Amino acid sequence: MHFFVKYFLMFLFFSSAGWLIESLYCSIGPMVSGKVKKFKFINRGFLTGPMTPIYGVSCMVMAATLLPFKHNVVAIFVLGLVVCDVVEYVTSFVMERLFNARWWDYTGYFLNIKGRICFRNSIIWGALSVVFIKGIYPGVNWIFDQLLDTITWEGIIALTFLLLGVFLVDLGRTVVASLSIHDLILKAKGFRNAVYSAGDKLKTSGDGLLTDLQENYVEDLRSSIAHMAGWQRYRVKRMVEMYPQIRGIFSRTREEIMEVADISSLLGKLQFLRMDLETFFSQEKNEMY
Repeated sequence: MHFFVKYFLMFLFFSSAGWLIESLYCSIGPMVSGKVKKFKFINRGFLTGPMTPIYGVSCMVMAATLLPFKHNVVAIFVLGLVVCDVVEYVTSFVMERLFNARWWDYTGYFLNIKGRICFRNSIIWGALSVVFIKGIYPGVNWIFDQLLDTITWEGIIALTFLLLGVFLVDLGRTVVASLSIHDLILKAKGFRNAVYSAGDKLKTSGDGLLTDLQENYVEDLRSSIAHMAGWQRYRVKRMVEMYPQIRGIFSRTREEIMEVADISSLLGKLQFLRMDLETFFSQEKNEMY
């Protein structure tokens, strides 16, 4: 039990530390490069709380796999490189399958694999693994040992279950919001494919096809948007603001639909959702037009 408590709390610590470092980097970077004049804090967290679990997972996986080689710098470097590359590749793959978009793309970089990992970053991960195992982890591990020795066991258990509960609720609600976005993307693309399949028939028998599209696709999309406008609104909005690729998917889908010959006026009759989701994010009622 003590083992679980300690490493769970360390997982939360590294998740929060990673969130803070990435958020500060993304906030300060544009100001340093001259893209913006004033500092604006950019929250890079995937969850509502101040943490990014991928950093906590990576750190704890590195600790579990690399500590047995803590006296061998070369082994730490090589194994750390491999471990971090695997985590980065799997994360990219899962996010791409979930949202049909990439959050990073190393295509064109030297020795990249499907744009998900590349040689340059692999070297960086290896070097950071050495720094982590030799410097960061021992210090953090010592601090947590001291903290756990000064707090009563009852207090530690209460704190752990409180943080675990908050984390699981936050994670669960974020996953549900993510799946809602994924579902909306699939439905929007299904509508696009239906329009493509209809093609020129929309010009000759538009009314009947429009009725079918209205019943089979548009109402379903409107229902999905209305559902997302509830408790998921804040999370969905933040995720789209963090990852504009999502907005780009809807914009491209809308453009692809409009490329079908002479159906722009017909789409207007459907009062179809503006694919850029601006309506969804407005403070007005979620009426799609």
